[in-house]
Amino acid sequence: MPAIKTYTGECHCQAVQFEITTDFPELTTCDCSICRKKNALMVKVSESAMNIISGSDFLSAYQFHTHTATHYFCKVCGIYTFHRKRVTPDYFGVNVYCLDDVELKGIAVRATDGIGML
Repeated sequence: MPAIKTYTGECHCQAVQFEITTDFPELTTCDCSICRKKNALMVKVSESAMNIISGSDFLSAYQFHTHTATHYFCKVCGIYTFHRKRVTPDYFGVNVYCLDDVELKGIAVRATDGIGML
């Protein structure tokens, strides 16, 4: 498991830039309707461990079903960057593929039962 540190990340066009602090306790996938389609691999971080550096005005928010989770995408390039979680709204699920210089090998991946949350 990597040591706790701060990682930077961005969308494809770099309009949205952010940083998170984590030690990657695990990665998650989800089988809900939106996560299946965006095929993201996520790490859960508390809102205190997440900081939008620039581009918050380039974020577009999407909600569905219970309108509790909020999924954020770049308005310019369309990349899913992170989402505020439904079950734990004081946490974000961050798309690890948007992070810079992260070695994911050896980090456990847990499948979340998103379909079962209906």
